Amino acid sequence: MADLLDFDSRPLLSLLPEGLAARLSAAATPVDYDDGETIHSRGDDKPGLSIIQSGAVRFAIPGADGSYITTSILGPGHCFGEAILFAHLPRAYDAIAVGETRVEQISKPRFDRIFDEEPALARLMLEATTQRLYAVLEFLDDVRRLPLLVRTAKMIAGMARSAKNAEEVECSQSDLAFTLGVSRVSIGKALSGLQDERLIVLGYGRIGVPDRAALDQWIADRTPLQALKRGE
Repeated sequence: MADLLDFDSRPLLSLLPEGLAARLSAAATPVDYDDGETIHSRGDDKPGLSIIQSGAVRFAIPGADGSYITTSILGPGHCFGEAILFAHLPRAYDAIAVGETRVEQISKPRFDRIFDEEPALARLMLEATTQRLYAVLEFLDDVRRLPLLVRTAKMIAGMARSAKNAEEVECSQSDLAFTLGVSRVSIGKALSGLQDERLIVLGYGRIGVPDRAALDQWIADRTPLQALKRGE
């Protein structure tokens, strides 16, 4: 399974008290997906909340030429479907299973009943959504301020924080390129530059991070704004 490709946000289940998480799980229907199987397609408008229990889910926008632009890869505890639940907006992305994946799906009527009876759920979902918005806004500011070399380093550092192996992340150059909005040629040059700095080690579908502290310090030295400490 690929490591998470995300904007460094906390999963909803890590915020919920045990009893509330259990109630959501009891109201859900677990669905198992094989690697590469579509969970939902862009434009689908069936409302409901989905919570990843195991495996991972890739979110991507299909192109007219059959290509996919990956925007993120989320893992256990993360949820999706908030936009269609709260704003009645159709699904913006294809959601595709990465490896053997189990997703708990909660229908809108069942979710609404719990939402109305559990005030804490609204507060915690707002917290999770705000964290993601905060991280996306920081990412957009990086696009305006930072050269690609530093943005690539920040993305790799963020992935390393949630990777299964702290010294290595699994990710293709294509996924990195699409997420950062650049060509594969450009991301290849950036990765080679970071390797020349001895901050990463390139492998097939993998990026070694031999010294995360050194990588974080290298990023800090090249970031014009001091990073803000986020609350736990």
